[in-house]
Amino acid sequence: MFINIEPREQTAVRVGETLQILCTAQREQLRVCRVEIPGEGSIVLTGSDPPSEDGNIEYYGNGLNSGECGVRIAKVKESYHGTFKCSLTTKNARQEATASLNIVVAKPPETVEIYTNSGSLGGNRFRKGEKLEISCNAKSGRPAANLTLFLDEEPIGEEKPSSYDTNTNTVAMQNASRSLDWTDNGRTIRCIANHIALDRPIEQTKPLEVYYPPQSQPTVERFGYVIGRRGIINVTVHAHPRPRFTWRVNNERIEEGRPDESNRLETSTAVDLGNGAWSVILMIDSVQKSDTEKEYMLMATNNEGSNEYRIILSTSPEPAGVDLDAGSIIGIVVGVLMLLLVIFLVIFARATGRWCFAGRSTTRNLGESDFADPTTGVSLLQLGKSKTTADVVRKRSDTESAGRYSRSEVDGASSRGQRKPRINLSRFFGRNKDKVSGTDTDTMKTVVTVDDEKLQTVEPTVQEGRTNPSTGEGGIVYAELDLTQQQQGVTPRRINEDKTEYAEILYTKPETEETADK
Repeated sequence: MFINIEPREQTAVRVGETLQILCTAQREQLRVCRVEIPGEGSIVLTGSDPPSEDGNIEYYGNGLNSGECGVRIAKVKESYHGTFKCSLTTKNARQEATASLNIVVAKPPETVEIYTNSGSLGGNRFRKGEKLEISCNAKSGRPAANLTLFLDEEPIGEEKPSSYDTNTNTVAMQNASRSLDWTDNGRTIRCIANHIALDRPIEQTKPLEVYYPPQSQPTVERFGYVIGRRGIINVTVHAHPRPRFTWRVNNERIEEGRPDESNRLETSTAVDLGNGAWSVILMIDSVQKSDTEKEYMLMATNNEGSNEYRIILSTSPEPAGVDLDAGSIIGIVVGVLMLLLVIFLVIFARATGRWCFAGRSTTRNLGESDFADPTTGVSLLQLGKSKTTADVVRKRSDTESAGRYSRSEVDGASSRGQRKPRINLSRFFGRNKDKVSGTDTDTMKTVVTVDDEKLQTVEPTVQEGRTNPSTGEGGIVYAELDLTQQQQGVTPRRINEDKTEYAEILYTKPETEETADK
């Protein structure tokens, strides 16, 4: 038969508190209910009996017919510490079934102690960088006390404290270790013990002393000095033990607590601010402009080392600085990068006709000329040199064959009306007039020979008064595209938008001129 007991295994209770223990046999009726309380012996409970003579022990439960055998202790005594047992006999059995639990009568720890390793300077005096090992013990507690270690208000202990038993009492232990820094000087080791038998925690403390040299500082800047008035230079130095201070103004040395040779400058004795902080003051009787141009140095020296501090004076008011932490700086950088990315995407979308710019542009290769109408004419500048008729006839066929377009015409371009203008990258990155890139580009070379006006096949009427273009290297003459006039009687050409045409006009000398040059 299984006996269920509540509470299970162990319960801790203070002296004088009430304790209730219930043993249950499921779906059984009990004939005998017997309990054993440490210090009281064996007691048979019937459910109908009155409490004990002192009224401290009585039956607890819904009756033996419900299978419950419990006891209620009004006030726990220290003698009740030990193992509690309940023995139950059902109506259908002759043997007892037993269950047990441990009653822990709480007893507060007698002492709380802190132990540390010995520092290099003896006792609890350490140097910067040394390792500190701490152990806190709470003895004679029942059950084990809950210990927590602090360095001032900073928790430094292990997550799970350890404990061990000595006969009837338990010793709790909490350990910690750390590498000491100069900021640990003057701090206090605290061990706090919490226990069920305590009305308030027990705390034990131990001061910590760390020796270190004067700590470095950036250049000290002091503002707001007024010409003709008294000026005070105040510097705070962190060092332990107390350092010796010496001022140096340009090349003059001023010992601590003494004036300079002119009695205009006077130093004070260092003031202890606590925890290794020392305040040193240099007073200027009447500030002059030359005082702001001098070099001020403060030297601090103790047994652990030395350091120098540079001070700059200014008559200007202290600037209102903006303090930005690392998170703010990172946020600004990310914001600038996002802005640059958005600007790039807008330029890219507008240049390539994508996304929100897709409805305002047509698909066409970069560098292709923008004509309001496919029939817009191309007019060549008239060259003012004459040429023989034979040369014209010989070159004319080459010019006509080379001047024909070598690609298909645009499908439905004229039926849709005037083409929408397209953004050209040359507006942003400049034009490249001499080079053609891409495999889908046809280059139309037109050989133009120099001849007189009467031999020209097409004589532009709008070119009068314009200066003839000069030839570049290799004898190349550039043509000017006239977008204002249209060729009459010419069937509109259908241009393939997947290709780009360029015209290269070559200048050749007449044979008569070549003979004359030779």
